[in-house]
Amino acid sequence: MSNRMIVLSRRLGRFAGGFSFATVAFFSIGLYEAANTKGQVVFLFAGLFFVCLFASFVLWVAHGFAWAMIPEKPPEAKKPEEALKPAYAMKPAEELRPAEVMRPAEAMRPTEVMKAAEEMKPTEVMKAAEEMKPAEPMKAAEPMKPAEPAMKAAEEKKPAEEKVIVSEDPPDAIYTITGRRVY
Repeated sequence: MSNRMIVLSRRLGRFAGGFSFATVAFFSIGLYEAANTKGQVVFLFAGLFFVCLFASFVLWVAHGFAWAMIPEKPPEAKKPEEALKPAYAMKPAEELRPAEVMRPAEAMRPTEVMKAAEEMKPTEVMKAAEEMKPAEPMKAAEPMKPAEPAMKAAEEKKPAEEKVIVSEDPPDAIYTITGRRVY
């Protein structure tokens, strides 16, 4: 597993380095083209620059993850002889020393005598809830009055005289798109 991660990390690092070089190359070519021409070639190199920049970023991140997955020390290969030894051939474990003798627990002190709880006072007797009064009947809504008097008052008023706007411009006046008059 670690060998595969080493190979993957190495390859991702090479690709990331190649795309980083291409990014710098396209950026410098794009600057040169922008300084010398005003054609659309500049946009081509700008697009290639951003594609390579994105690709190199992703590849460097992937290279970092692959590099982080490589274990620090590769596991040591065991010889087949040592891997499968019978249990009787192995060294016996060291003998355990006897544990220290535990001291007896200290005698528990008697707890203080609890005071008798104070007598509880009887609660006040609750009064019976008052009976609910019946709801008062609602008054009937007043009928609406017809709107005739208001209409008559509006008709009695005379409409304002319309003012005729006289244009000061002659009928053959010429205007621009913004509405200014051309003299």
